[in-house]
Amino acid sequence: MKRIIHRIYYSLFKKNRQDFNDKLNFVKIGSGSSFNFQNIEIRNKETKKIFLKIGEDSLIEARFIFETKNGLVEIGDRTFIGGGTNLICIDSIIVGDDVLISWGCTLMDNNSHSLHWDQRKNDVKDWKKGLDENKIGMYKDWNHVEHFPIIIKSKAWIGFNVIILKGVTIGEGAIVAAGSVVTKDVPDFAVVAGNPARIVKHTD
Repeated sequence: MKRIIHRIYYSLFKKNRQDFNDKLNFVKIGSGSSFNFQNIEIRNKETKKIFLKIGEDSLIEARFIFETKNGLVEIGDRTFIGGGTNLICIDSIIVGDDVLISWGCTLMDNNSHSLHWDQRKNDVKDWKKGLDENKIGMYKDWNHVEHFPIIIKSKAWIGFNVIILKGVTIGEGAIVAAGSVVTKDVPDFAVVAGNPARIVKHTD
């Protein structure tokens, strides 16, 4: 019995260790920063590149999904991103220094599907094929999906359960109230709230 348990444990440890080592090839993390390597999913691992760059002294508890080989997320120094927050990237998401992003947020730099039915009609079938073959997202066609970078400048504060959509820039020192849906740029040191988010005041 002990031999069986040992074999199972060693097999799982070896698999997890290999998975951890694989993910090390895709992440660059600065001194003093904390990140759980289980929280990154890379759909296309054939490309040997850095997908996630984290600066120094940052605390990152978020989950990162890179749908294509082109995605890149860069996070600055002394930045916090809470648990339950998801960053879904096929293009670029840039987060500056001294940024606070609370729990339960979603940052998505793409539409996920085409706006035109004839270009998205096979999305479910293609996704299921990938699941069946243990190749999640392998057959998804991203050629007709709109995507634009998200930029969150330094000193910004994003409240919990905020959604930030593609192409949005959050200005320096700006604050996004909890539960907001941000569809347009937010000026520096502005406070925005609502769905869609609108300016309610300035802090400077």
